[in-house]
Amino acid sequence: MGVCFLLVTCTVNKNIETAETIRKLPGVKEAIPVIGAYDCIVKTEMDSDDVKNFVLSSIRPLDNVRSVITLYDAPPLILS
Repeated sequence: MGVCFLLVTCTVNKNIETAETIRKLPGVKEAIPVIGAYDCIVKTEMDSDDVKNFVLSSIRPLDNVRSVITLYDAPPLILS
C-alpha cells in the first residue's frame, strides 16, 4: 500500500465544498482546499490499481470536479 496525492481542479468557488465531500469518502486520509493551480489536494493510502478505480468511480463523477492529477509515491528502488 502506498501514498498517493490527488490534485483536484474544481468549479470556481467550490473547492471547500468539494474537499468536504471528498473527505468523507473511504480511503481518503486528508482533503484540503487550496488556492492556486489546483483547488483541492487529497491524500490517500492505497495500491495504485485501487487509486485508479477510486478516482474513476468516486472522485471524477462528483459534480464540481473538473480534473484530477495523481501523484504516486516512488518505490524505494527508484530512489536508490
